[in-house]
Amino acid sequence: MPEIKLAQLTGAEALEVKNYAAAMLGVCRKMNDIIGTQIFQILSLNARVIYFPLGKDSVWGFTRIKGSMGDGQNHKPFVVINSSIPIDCQVFAAAHELYHIWKDDKVNLVPADVIDEITNDRNELKANRFAAEFLVEEELLLKELRIYGITSENVSFKDILILSELFCVPYRTMVKRLFEIGFITKTDRNRFLNKNEQEVLIARKRYSLSIPQSDERIVIDNLTELAVDAYENKRITFEKLEYLLNISKLKPIDVGIEKPSNIPFPSDDELDKIMEE
Repeated sequence: MPEIKLAQLTGAEALEVKNYAAAMLGVCRKMNDIIGTQIFQILSLNARVIYFPLGKDSVWGFTRIKGSMGDGQNHKPFVVINSSIPIDCQVFAAAHELYHIWKDDKVNLVPADVIDEITNDRNELKANRFAAEFLVEEELLLKELRIYGITSENVSFKDILILSELFCVPYRTMVKRLFEIGFITKTDRNRFLNKNEQEVLIARKRYSLSIPQSDERIVIDNLTELAVDAYENKRITFEKLEYLLNISKLKPIDVGIEKPSNIPFPSDDELDKIMEE
């Protein structure tokens, strides 16, 4: 069996990140919750978030810490999450970026091989460990292991797939998390990490588990909500609404708005603005 070589944090670094993740779970009032896709709402409270299909082999996400010039919300950071990757990977990327926003405060790219931990960049390793600690808190994981009757001696490939589905994290993240908390040995970790993507996919089908999919969504922070609100308050025309919604590949009917039977002709100012765009 091939040896799996992963860059690792020191014991002191891992403990520092663990304590920080626990503190932030407390701040978010999520100490007793499985985070899963809640991470997207937590991220939106701390950044302007754009979801865009960058391609399945592209970066998982990136952050611009300083936000935009003149941002009225204290220069909230911009985060982009690649919606071409499966939802569990998007969850991990969002948690990874939260570390950089809260702790690291630097511009960051999350490469497609981030989960393989082949980098020696300490900040990236810390962000990965933070994401794992935040999304798969140790006590919650141990609780689920007890519920499912999983022991260190009998843990199986199927068990890890079930746990990764439950916590909505990538399979490899769950394998490493079990090793990090001392539940499996290094030999078992390597054995499970040597499973390739095709083997994981086949096993998920065999055990009737959900297969994480990409949603390819295009979301520009709360642009859609603002556009609909502006239209309903008669601040923009129907044509302007169509234009803004089309950025996210939506139509007015998708958000419950039908085309008015008598559309007033745009004013000269509105026509000028449309032409400028």
